[in-house]
Formats: sequence, structure tokens, C-alpha cells
Amino acid sequence: MLKRSLFLLVMCSASLLQTNVAFAELKIGVYDNRQILDNLPMVQKEFKKLSAEFEPKQKEISDKQKKLLALKNDVDKNGPILSASDLQMKQLDLVSKRRELQLLVEDTERLANVRRNEVIRNIQGIVESEVLKFADEESYDLVLRSGVLYASPKVDITQKILKRLSER
Repeated sequence: MLKRSLFLLVMCSASLLQTNVAFAELKIGVYDNRQILDNLPMVQKEFKKLSAEFEPKQKEISDKQKKLLALKNDVDKNGPILSASDLQMKQLDLVSKRRELQLLVEDTERLANVRRNEVIRNIQGIVESEVLKFADEESYDLVLRSGVLYASPKVDITQKILKRLSER
């Protein structure tokens, strides 16, 4: 019985020793997705396109804001000399136009966020594809995306990935 226990102990120790050796041979890389998205020229280019796409809506919002301000100034200025029914009608028009503007702003922001998320999702797909290609070419066993508590600079592959994507 003692021999059997001793044998099991030796086998477990040898197994653990082999496991530690195997872990020592792993090639691990970590990349910071946020840093890549912040510094990738492709992202800046896509955001400029997105900005141009929403420029007409922003101009429409700006025009409506100016008209709303002019209407408010008119009501404030001419309110005392208007009849009660005219004043009430202008105030209702002001409230209606304010609500219309608010809805336009909310819809435009919502649509812009959806489009921005689509662009980011597409670019993240490109980044992940490039990371997989890089990991395969460089024989990495494990690649982690940012979100780890600590990564040594020697396992940080962010700049290598950013360089490869910038050259595309």
C-alpha cells in the first residue's frame, strides 16, 4: 500500500513537472483593441465618411434651431401686443416646433450611433482577421485581446498588429 501511494505521488509530481515545462514553451501575445481602433488610419477615414454622411441632417437641425430661436424671440417680443388667441397659437406652434426639433435630433443621434457601431464592428472584424493571420504566421499559441489585468511589454503585440493594418 505504501509503495502504491509513493508510486502515485511520484507520477503526479512528474505530471506536474511536465505541465510546467509545457507552459513554459507557450508563445503568448496580447493586443490592445482600443489602442488599435484609436490609432488606425482606416478608422479615421471611415469616421470622416460617416461625418459627411450626416452633414445634411446636421445642417437641417441647425436651420431648425435658428428658426425656433427666431420664433421664440418673436413670441417674447410681440407677446404683450398680441391678442390672447394669437399668443396662444404662437406658443403652441413654438412648443410643436421644439418637440419636432427634439425628435429630429434624437432620431439623427440614434441613426448615427447605429452607423458608427456598424463601422466599428466591421473594422473589428478586419482587426480580428489580421490578428488571427498574424498569430498563425508567427506561431502564437495564445493571443488575448485587451482586458487582461497585466501584460508584460514582451507579449504586447499591439504595435505589430497596428503596423500590419496600417500597411493594408
